[in-house]
Amino acid sequence: MATSQWRLIASICFLALAGWNTKAVSAETDKPPFYQVQWQGKSAYLLGSIHIGRADFYPLPTQIETALGKAKGLVVEVDMNKADSNALLHQYGRADKTKGLDWQSRDIQTVESMTPYCAATANVCQSIQSFAPWLQATQVNLIRYNNLGYSTDYGVDMQLIARHAALPVYQLETAESQFQLLASFDSKAQWSMVREAISTSDADLLSLIAAWRSGNEAELDSIMQQQMGSEGDTEMLEKILWRRNHVMADGIIKLMGSSKITSPLFVVVGAGHVVGDKSVVQLLEQAGAKVSACWKQTCE
Repeated sequence: MATSQWRLIASICFLALAGWNTKAVSAETDKPPFYQVQWQGKSAYLLGSIHIGRADFYPLPTQIETALGKAKGLVVEVDMNKADSNALLHQYGRADKTKGLDWQSRDIQTVESMTPYCAATANVCQSIQSFAPWLQATQVNLIRYNNLGYSTDYGVDMQLIARHAALPVYQLETAESQFQLLASFDSKAQWSMVREAISTSDADLLSLIAAWRSGNEAELDSIMQQQMGSEGDTEMLEKILWRRNHVMADGIIKLMGSSKITSPLFVVVGAGHVVGDKSVVQLLEQAGAKVSACWKQTCE
């Protein structure tokens, strides 16, 4: 599997969301969620990102590029360059008949959904049959985004790591923890991910990008709540967003408090983690940090 394909795993929760606006704008006029964090004399910048993109995302808006120029370290969810992707795939991404996670174990609803899709894209279906359903869903979404002109090669976190290679890189999670998380969902939930990946319209796939580029945080939060908490089931919200928000907020505070790490830091995490009333932003404020929204307040 190409390395670039693994870069999408941390953001599977973003890949089947609703509400959109297809009008493309230059990166300079974008206003993605962007904050300054101040805590005990230390400072950090916090950017809500997406893990796919296009060349016209860059350079990022001047205020963000200026902050990057000041940064003494880059903080990401996971630095996939340090992960053993093949080993993780073997352990967490393979079909498992004993858990109902193989091609023959698909329920009727999933078979009915996949049959017309596979008739039109037989090569795709053939290539993903040996994967666990959560990874099948990731691959389908990745391929669909590629067909729409978006690539993980232009994902914000990966671009920043590549463009600022001289900066030390710190990660808030491990690749294995993210694989474990996605593999922890039962067969019902995982096959639902596959159906969602297939049935979501192109317009809906583009919705996250439009909300991110316009900085519409209310829409971003609404998208997450509606799609990940459908039918009153909050398991996905709890596991993929809310619990991880605590890990990320605690990690940011720990890095900022370290005497071995020079500030300011530049932190980039998925946009869904910085919006809503259980967000990393809210948790940082609860921990005593001052957080300023840089499009609304002055950030130094």
